[in-house]
Amino acid sequence: MLFDHVPRMIAMLIMLDAVCCGLSWRWPTIGWSSDQKQPARSTDWVALLQKPYEHLQSPKDFHLPPLLRDETGRPITSREAWERRRAIVEQAWLAILGQPQLKRADLRAQVLATDRLPDHIRYLVQFFSEGEDTIRAYLLVPNDLKPGERRPAVVVFHPTTKDTLREPVGLGQRKENAFALFLTQRGYVTLSPECYILKGDGPKRQAELLTQRVPLWTGMGKMTWDASRCVDFLQNRPEVDGQRIVCFGHSLGAKQVLYALAFEPRYAAGIFSEGGIGLRMSNWTDVWYLTEKIRPMIPAREHHELLALCAPRPFLILAGNSADGDMSWFFIKEARAVYRLYGAEERIGLHNHRLGHRVPVEAKELAFSWLDYWVGPQRDTAH
Repeated sequence: MLFDHVPRMIAMLIMLDAVCCGLSWRWPTIGWSSDQKQPARSTDWVALLQKPYEHLQSPKDFHLPPLLRDETGRPITSREAWERRRAIVEQAWLAILGQPQLKRADLRAQVLATDRLPDHIRYLVQFFSEGEDTIRAYLLVPNDLKPGERRPAVVVFHPTTKDTLREPVGLGQRKENAFALFLTQRGYVTLSPECYILKGDGPKRQAELLTQRVPLWTGMGKMTWDASRCVDFLQNRPEVDGQRIVCFGHSLGAKQVLYALAFEPRYAAGIFSEGGIGLRMSNWTDVWYLTEKIRPMIPAREHHELLALCAPRPFLILAGNSADGDMSWFFIKEARAVYRLYGAEERIGLHNHRLGHRVPVEAKELAFSWLDYWVGPQRDTAH
């Protein structure tokens, strides 16, 4: 198969690019103006993350409603017209998530434990979400920060695991999923929150308790709020560049990434790994996500709309032919039309490593190099 050697080829191209171009580029500041200049020499992300899939033909029984049509069916050809359409799409999805009347109360953040390790400091922290619900998380801070320096931060949403917030920081059984630890060793500040559905007696019970406490909310609505509270926390940290907060998630965590980036504009980029980008590709109808109420809305409502809400911020899907695969390309392709309106076509892409429901080493290196490109610690942050 043509794609069998793609991961190795990509890793070689990235290493060659780094050797040829060095790490001294002046990176553009977050804000994503289409007028901003990109580095003169850089990785061709379109070639790596789009062109390998351009030849794919969608199945005859698969349909995604076009994004660039207004409510009367007329073509949308300008950014201004899309912004008007975007507001309508956003409100439709917010109605699906549920919109309880919540107040963004004080975080009342606490440090519960501190561990000083050879290359970073690990804090166990706690802060308020809403009501009396709290979020526990691990905050990892590299040891090599200079006085007054602010680094980009990555919120790492964990997959389904009994180890919850411990897994991303290397304290779980699956050491290969220590994504927050790997990113901190790369120079990022990271925050790994515990997902509410894995507290106590598990997802079903947590969904029941949420419905009793906040009847108008879905589980994804709660997760999206919690993701926003993570940004609140990080923007109050002296070592974090508040304009460079991004998110990464695998499996369950990927689902949080999609909604976090779509509905929290302070997230600057996102990496979605094997979460099942389409509503028909994973268990999105479960009671702790969107519930069965979403099913009759498919395909009139689908997640290519959320990808469009993310534009023009960078978004990468990692697929392994499990929850995500070549079918994920059609969601990227539809959303790319919106990114193109912003002059940001290269900021969205897919990498299918075809190695199952995991993040193999080469795919991880690709994803983290992609993240370095857009917001990485090496970037010059002077304004």
